[in-house]
Amino acid sequence: MTLVWWRARRRRAWVWVLPRVAGLAQHGYRSICVGGVTYFSRETPLGSVLPDLFDEDHWRPEFCSPEPDSTRHQVDHALEIAESHDGRPVYLFVNVSATHVPHGHYLGDSRDTAASQQAALAYADAHLARLITTLTAKKRWLIILCADHGDAYGEDGYHGRGIAHPVVMNVPFAAMVR
Repeated sequence: MTLVWWRARRRRAWVWVLPRVAGLAQHGYRSICVGGVTYFSRETPLGSVLPDLFDEDHWRPEFCSPEPDSTRHQVDHALEIAESHDGRPVYLFVNVSATHVPHGHYLGDSRDTAASQQAALAYADAHLARLITTLTAKKRWLIILCADHGDAYGEDGYHGRGIAHPVVMNVPFAAMVR
């Protein structure tokens, strides 16, 4: 889970309190991850850290951003999983990779630009809408949509995501019960 809060201990000490996905099991939840980027691939030790947080993890090469239809594949797979769940409440985490480079192909270009990232987001939004509509047709879900980072495309001379710039650090967040 991405929530973080602080708790004061003694006068000048602060402790990070991080809710853990594994804690959802104590409340009867089955936690499922449909990874997109290679941080979920289990191909390297680092690629196993995030998947290990979940009861179940799913990653395939066609879920990754070089695949032009990655989000469709992810949503199709997530819907298959949701259909076959065992009746327990589900925490479903989908890491959409379409907005990660490369995404120039969404505009028929080999260059990654702010415009191609916007096109990738529009593509992903269409499939996420299908996921939300299908999941919520039969029961209520708490849905949280957010990003882990933005990207700089020349703002103040910066490019990329590994920088502390507002376009990288300020990310969208939406939560709803539907």
